[in-house]
Amino acid sequence: MTGSNSRAFGELPGVERVVTHGLPSVRVASAHATGLVFLQGAHIAQWSPSGRDPVIWMSQKAVYQRGKALRGGIPICFPWFGAHAQDRDFPQHGFARTRDFEYHGARLDDAGQPELELSLTSDEATHAFFPHAFEARLRITFGDVLALAFSVTNLGTVPFDFEEALHSYFHVADVRQVAVLGLQGATYRDKVQGMAELIERAAQLQLSSETDRVYASSAACTILDPLGQRSIHIEKSSSDATVVWNPWSERAAQMPDFGADAWPGMLCVESANVGSSRVSLAPGDTHTLRVSVSVGTASPVTRENP
Repeated sequence: MTGSNSRAFGELPGVERVVTHGLPSVRVASAHATGLVFLQGAHIAQWSPSGRDPVIWMSQKAVYQRGKALRGGIPICFPWFGAHAQDRDFPQHGFARTRDFEYHGARLDDAGQPELELSLTSDEATHAFFPHAFEARLRITFGDVLALAFSVTNLGTVPFDFEEALHSYFHVADVRQVAVLGLQGATYRDKVQGMAELIERAAQLQLSSETDRVYASSAACTILDPLGQRSIHIEKSSSDATVVWNPWSERAAQMPDFGADAWPGMLCVESANVGSSRVSLAPGDTHTLRVSVSVGTASPVTRENP
């Protein structure tokens, strides 16, 4: 998923630091793929394998402003997911997505594809929200496969717990016509139904209304998008939760940075460790959540609930 650690990060042809919508970012253009990551939040905003349509969805209404979370892409939720358990005034989904990460450069992985590294280290500002010493590091391979490795290291002398998610927004042609495979049999908490605990019965999960579910699942998932003439395959490791989210029409209209009519064109399938799967990290230890995204051929959706 990532290249040899013996190769140093540095300058690489086709990888350049740029300013996009007024924010520092890094753009990638290679024979394998194009991509874009903002330093704020180490936020991936684009990935298109060579010859393919964009896979990552970004809102046309996103607000590009320092300290403002970007709508769409792949935000990093850390060190908590959703609202903070004790203080609802703390930022939604943690502080990582609005902090500037340090960019360490790029290198070629073993397949000759560009791999970037960014990091965030605890400081006085993060201690106000999360009183622990840590380093968070993201490695991104922009290739035929989008490979992500998000690592958290405990730099302190006491253990700490945290939640995390790679909050991936995917382009789909029409969310009402897609299906998600890989979740059958998993229990989930349904936020739309007041955190009811249910079991997924469908082999092909199809959405028909606002959906916000946290599945207890470490399995790979596939998004079948027949109208988009492709499938999107998401593999992961060291992740025991999968979040499936789409706000649908009424909720989307309440989010000014989303776009009232944009909801049919996206689906979030997020790789996470949240709630009961939160991570406990001993001093000196490192936890790494790995995700890979690939694009395949179109497959039909079986209408289980006509």
